[in-house]
Amino acid sequence: MMFEKRRMHPASIAVGFFKQLRELLFPIILFVFFGSRGDGWFGIIYIGVMILWFAGLIVVGIISWYRFYYWIEDGELRMEYGIFVRKRRFIPQERIQTLDTSEGIIQRIFGLVKVQVETAGGGTEAEASLTAVTKEEAHRLREALLYKKHQAEVRDEADDLNETEIPELEPVEELPKPTFTVSWKSLFIVGTTSGGIGVVLSAVIAFVSQFDQIVPYEDIIDRFGMVLQTSVFLIASIVFLVLFLSWLISILMTMFKYGNFTVVKNKDELQISRGIIEKRQLTISLGRIQAIRITQNLLRQPFGYATVYVESAGSSGGKEADFSTILFPLVKMAEVESLLKEFVPSYKLSQTINPLPKRSFIRYMIRLGVPAILLSAPFAYFFQPYGYFAFLSVGVALLLGYSQFKTAGWSVGPSGSGDGEQLQLSFRHLSKTIVLVRKKRIQSFELRESFFQGKRKLYTVKASIKTGLGGKNFQVVDVENEGGHQIYEWYSYEKKQGNVV
Repeated sequence: MMFEKRRMHPASIAVGFFKQLRELLFPIILFVFFGSRGDGWFGIIYIGVMILWFAGLIVVGIISWYRFYYWIEDGELRMEYGIFVRKRRFIPQERIQTLDTSEGIIQRIFGLVKVQVETAGGGTEAEASLTAVTKEEAHRLREALLYKKHQAEVRDEADDLNETEIPELEPVEELPKPTFTVSWKSLFIVGTTSGGIGVVLSAVIAFVSQFDQIVPYEDIIDRFGMVLQTSVFLIASIVFLVLFLSWLISILMTMFKYGNFTVVKNKDELQISRGIIEKRQLTISLGRIQAIRITQNLLRQPFGYATVYVESAGSSGGKEADFSTILFPLVKMAEVESLLKEFVPSYKLSQTINPLPKRSFIRYMIRLGVPAILLSAPFAYFFQPYGYFAFLSVGVALLLGYSQFKTAGWSVGPSGSGDGEQLQLSFRHLSKTIVLVRKKRIQSFELRESFFQGKRKLYTVKASIKTGLGGKNFQVVDVENEGGHQIYEWYSYEKKQGNVV
């Protein structure tokens, strides 16, 4: 099958232009506000340079669009691009896993989509990206590039029909596909408890700090310095206002990003769509899922809420926190088991785990308590009497150590589909994390024992999986000696049995 060479829609010029602006945003701000203070000819030259800069971006975008071609030939997606140096890129059809689509502001104006080609073993970026094509073209690309898969399914169905004669039956109504949606109320809770205020606040501070040459901060401080020194309430009000506005911005960003969040299970694929301004559609094959990760941060756990992530092989286009794909942004912990059974039946959340032995408790307390004491002591000594408040951090550290000890645990047993076995690890850094990984998805398993762990007959168990970034590791520290050996025997049983045979 061969498609003739095609260019993307001309709207890709605008997409590329704004992408370049976004990447050069900080240098442009510095150049615009601090690049020139001169008048006369120097000012004219300054304006001319800015005009040429933007004109150059537009010209480069037009030439790049004109020189970019894509087509399908001999079972490969082929691309030809480059302004001065012509490059060709071939992506074999068998490597292509999915084609994800998204709609930014420009694409939605022209009724277009952006197509990202996801491949097995990809890196942090999509293997190929077509920034502006019609929806019909995206559908045709999907059908052509995934043709072998569809062809095999059709051939199998035809073979089954040829083997036996089946009498005509009345058409059976297709069962509704499992669908999960997130309400606006849940999205508000996601934004409220996401902890994104820290990111927004740091961005606001960094942005404001760039205008110290324009805004007369020193004059403001000199004029209102006396008021600021005498009014603790005013200072507290300003701090509260900044924090409150940052909190509201983080909520709005979350709701715009995850608005209309929907998960649909279509045969052996999960189709995830979300976004208000930028609408994104992701497709994840169930066969590419390497692990399921369930997290509860400090704000959500008291209310019984959790976020469920999918760790998958291939590139990371569209992935979120820690290069993982969000499957369920916010669900009740009590509902996770039933949702996994419906959407990812190969994984089952076990309610019974093996806890750590009591002799591990002191190690968890020392691991966090001692550093807190060492850091608090200098403050208490040099900043008396208020420095003694630093010892409050010791109590927080000990409380976190206790929580980490109570959270940690493991279990092995049948997976949700019943055709394999899975390992479940539970641990906490700040957020509580539960990882479900099937035996055949574990790339490597490590049983580690330090000198002090050996004295107490404890192990650290670590399981590694393959992802688009090369791999991820999950570990539980200070597992019972017998438990560590049990997990090792469970993981290595098939290999040993094969050696016997």
